[in-house]
Amino acid sequence: MDTDTIQVTSHVARDLLQSAALFQHEHSVVWEYVSNGLEYIEPGQMPVVDVRVNTKAKKITIEDTGRGMTFADLDRYFQMHGENVDRKKGKPGRGMFGTGKSAAFGIADCLRVTTVRNGKRSQVELTRKDIEAETEGKSIPVKVVEKEVASEDANGTKVEIEKIHLKKIDVASVIRHIERHIAHWPNATVLINHKECKVTEPLYSEEHKFSTVGTPFEAKLGSVELVIKIAKAPLEPEFQGIAILSNNVWHTSTLAGCENKPFANYLFGEFDVPNIGKDKSPIPPFDMSRSMRLNPKNELVQQIFAFVGSHLEHLRREIEKRDRERRKQEENKKLQQEADAIADLINHDFNDWREQVKRSAARVPGGEDRLRAAGPDDDEGDDFIFGGDEPAKVVEAEPGPGPVPGPGPGPGPNPENPKPGGPKIVPEAENPDATGQPAKSKQRTRRGGFLVDFKNMGEEEKRAKYEREERTIYVNLDHPQIAAALAFGGIEEPTFRRLAYEVAFAEYAVALASEMAANDYFIDVTEPIFEFRDTLDRLSRAAASIYAA
Repeated sequence: MDTDTIQVTSHVARDLLQSAALFQHEHSVVWEYVSNGLEYIEPGQMPVVDVRVNTKAKKITIEDTGRGMTFADLDRYFQMHGENVDRKKGKPGRGMFGTGKSAAFGIADCLRVTTVRNGKRSQVELTRKDIEAETEGKSIPVKVVEKEVASEDANGTKVEIEKIHLKKIDVASVIRHIERHIAHWPNATVLINHKECKVTEPLYSEEHKFSTVGTPFEAKLGSVELVIKIAKAPLEPEFQGIAILSNNVWHTSTLAGCENKPFANYLFGEFDVPNIGKDKSPIPPFDMSRSMRLNPKNELVQQIFAFVGSHLEHLRREIEKRDRERRKQEENKKLQQEADAIADLINHDFNDWREQVKRSAARVPGGEDRLRAAGPDDDEGDDFIFGGDEPAKVVEAEPGPGPVPGPGPGPGPNPENPKPGGPKIVPEAENPDATGQPAKSKQRTRRGGFLVDFKNMGEEEKRAKYEREERTIYVNLDHPQIAAALAFGGIEEPTFRRLAYEVAFAEYAVALASEMAANDYFIDVTEPIFEFRDTLDRLSRAAASIYAA
């Protein structure tokens, strides 16, 4: 040995076991060999991989219909961190670090590989015992069971992982992991214990595409396109985010800073950036661990996250805006329903109050006139019209309502639709000088009662306001007390409903007392106070149900 030189060496056994330690779960180990079966195929071939998990025997078998390996290929296969032949020829792929031979030893003690290529079968076997026996760090002998034995079997490779030391083999996790991965492998078929893994893309309502062409990102990322889809329903965690690929090899999924933000769990898609696999930066974009994470300190990765993150955030905010508008529309409908319910109670009380006052006022001279003045929602027709057969007396010569027969043929009297004509008359039996008939429009008809509406009037305004001309009670949604109740639990929450009812009732009580005062109903100045109190009591009793549990 030349004492003047130093060479980098590696302890092969320790190197292999340390690489194996990166594969701690059955699903990552199985995928390592399944992906090989999907990737290393003949041109135009439709790959099929059959996985059999024997939980009792603690054994996993992965058999593919790929192109298989020659004995020379097997020799390269067991070379630690050797350069991938396909990549050396310029074909992109996921094989960069040569970790396949070590993955099995992350969970097991024995790896057996049987492969057929062009009618020749080879089989080799490596055990943890063989690895640990090599204490000097030199090459580890791999047991050759068969070497290029003639075979009629089709090309393909079978990997057997035996003596698994996991307490339990989680078959479901293997299925989920593979289904998530093969979404990015077109025409791939993977069976696990005779069950085909299904790729089910979430239902989505929109698809958006964003190209790097013409943007500052093009120089680093190349001319690539980001695809973002908006799901119709919140996604499970494993489906959320953008899958970052390199020539269809999935490296990670990311929400690029939108994690835990509203509606981020509706976003998914993919971004294939071939430059990831070509990157030769001192800080690599990913490592050999298959951790499904990209290195955020890598400049290319930073550009990817920036491009993806900006577009995700834009769409997320758009979804949030739409949801606010939708909720606002739904909220307005709910507010209108509440307003109508309050108005119904108020108008029911108003009608009852009016009937009661009517009966009382009829006993007092002039009381009926004040009642009519206080009822702006009533239209009163004439009691008696000219042109019938009942005795009447003319009280005013000016034409009043009544059917007036025209000359010649034509419609006769129509009491239900009286036309102006004839003098104004009243019934008179003793000294009649005309005839008439009761008017069909004698009864009072309501044009409408009080209205209630919710309105944003500003936090400086009062809780409610009564507009006399509109006969509308406006409840101020911006008032701090009402706004706080609404924010606490929404429109249907009892806190808000009770407060809204009480505010509207109080404003109605003030409005009713004001109307009565304007029409001289009160003699003593204290009467409006009692009327206000009585009105609130009536309404609170009528709305007692909203305070029920």
